[in-house]
This record gives sequence, structure tokens and C-alpha cells, in this order.
Amino acid sequence: MTKPITGQYEYQHSSGVGLDYFTSRIDRLTLLANGRFVLNIQAHSRLSNAAQSVMKGQSVNMSAPEVRFEGNYTVQDNVLSFHFDDGTQEQGQISWNGEGMQFGPNFFNKVSDSTILPSSHRLKKDIDDIAKGLKIASTIGGMAVKAAKTIHDTVQTAQGEEPETAQPPPQKPPVAGPVKSTHTAPPAAASAAVFCDQCGERVRPGKRFCNHCGATLP
Repeated sequence: MTKPITGQYEYQHSSGVGLDYFTSRIDRLTLLANGRFVLNIQAHSRLSNAAQSVMKGQSVNMSAPEVRFEGNYTVQDNVLSFHFDDGTQEQGQISWNGEGMQFGPNFFNKVSDSTILPSSHRLKKDIDDIAKGLKIASTIGGMAVKAAKTIHDTVQTAQGEEPETAQPPPQKPPVAGPVKSTHTAPPAAASAAVFCDQCGERVRPGKRFCNHCGATLP
């Protein structure tokens, strides 16, 4: 084995549904050059932790809850002895090619020779999963809005409510012009002809004496 044993190792508890950043649990073991180790056991997936926070009436928490253990390790050939600070002990065995370690019942793959910087492969995988998760969330959100609108419209229809329609603007009544009377006044009655009884000359109505003979008119 030519590779150093120091570095970062991971064991992934895969959910099998994809989007490992949200749905899986990842245990991390870091072997430091000074003979110390750090073991982080992820208790719940981010998705499970978020669901639990919602059920408890808390704000959504997308963090990855972990339990941290520390201690010292010793190496003999390919066998590592882990002495935890709480007094417990475990053993591990490095693979022949240095690509991983059998630690308890799980096999931890080596992901980085660095004890500080995260694995570039893990970073890329997490970024891809986050991008996919945001896209799915956006799609689901849009579908939820459409579904809610459909349900609302269906309920309104069931209750007999008519959808609002645009009403035509009120028509302005025509301005009334001067009214022309179609009644025709009867023609003035023709004046009755008046004649003098004595001389027979025609005289104007209302006269008391005949202008021709001077006789008294009736």
C-alpha cells in the first residue's frame, strides 16, 4: 500500500430514491496525521430532519444532524485500532489498495487525502443534487398553485356561483331634440257673410248700420 492512510473516508446509507444530498445519510471518518481521528455519524437525512421539524411545528430545518466522536488510533500493518475518548474501542482494516477501510460492519470509501478540504467529488454531487432539488421544488410549487386554482373554481361552480364577466358599458341615452308637433291647427272658421236686409249690400260682420243705405242691421 503506497497511499497514506490519513484523509477522509465516507460511508453512505443510500435511500435508493436519488438526490442523496437530501435523502441519504453519510458517515464521515477523518484520520489526522497526529494520531487523532474524528467520526461523524449522521443521525437523519436532511429530508427526514425537515419533516420532523414541520411535524413539531418548527421552521423547516434542512441541516444534517450528526453525532461527533473523537479519539486516538494506532496502526499495525493494515489493521487500525480506534480508542474513543469515552473509553470504547473499535478496529478497522485498510483495503489492500488503500481505497477504503472496513470499519465495523461498514466499508468506508476514501474520498480525499486531505484532512481539511472536502472531497471535490462530494461537492460536485451535492451541488447537482441541490440544483435538481430546487427544480423539483419549483415544479411541484407551480403544480400546487394550478391545482389550488382548479379546486377553487370547481367549488365555486358547485355552489352555483357564476364567474365574473365583463359588463358592457352603459349606453348614453340620445339627446332629445325639439319636439315637433304633428297636430295641425284647424283652419280658422270662415266668417259668416252678412247682407243688408234693405238694400242687399254686403256688410262687414259686427256692423250695426249698412254703409250703403244706413238701415239698421239685425
